[in-house]
Amino acid sequence: MFKRIILLILIIFAFKGCTKDDICPGGTATTPNLVITFNDIANPLIRKKVEVLTVLTDNIDSVAVMKLVSTDSIIVPLNTNADTTKYLFIRSFISEAGTVDSINIDKLKFVYSRKNGYVNRACGFKTEFDNLKANLENEGTKNWIEQVNIKRETVNDENSAHLTVLH
Repeated sequence: MFKRIILLILIIFAFKGCTKDDICPGGTATTPNLVITFNDIANPLIRKKVEVLTVLTDNIDSVAVMKLVSTDSIIVPLNTNADTTKYLFIRSFISEAGTVDSINIDKLKFVYSRKNGYVNRACGFKTEFDNLKANLENEGTKNWIEQVNIKRETVNDENSAHLTVLH
């Protein structure tokens, strides 16, 4: 009987040590990603899929962010430690035989201001991005991205697109 009481007391203290701030709930807002949609240059209101898209970071130790087949929207992170993020958007053209026919690389640079905010003890801090601007860099060859339109200058959620790429 005495052992059961001690065991019960230990269990109570174990659960008493946990608070709801120890675990970040799934629905809690954290640092949002940039939502990009791809639309047709001939009709900007119509979505147009990119058949083979690879996105890489544009820095010394370039890292693949994603490689997708046939997509009309993507979500990419922005740099929380700097006011710019550069990506290489690589579009591969596949021949009817299934081989890579050609590759076209475009550079997009995103410029913004950052605003850090405290969420709670479990989730820590989140960053929101204001005054979003996108610059398509001319790298000397014909760009497959023809235009970039900002739809929302503030990146504070992932509910809808922040910018549209026309191709």
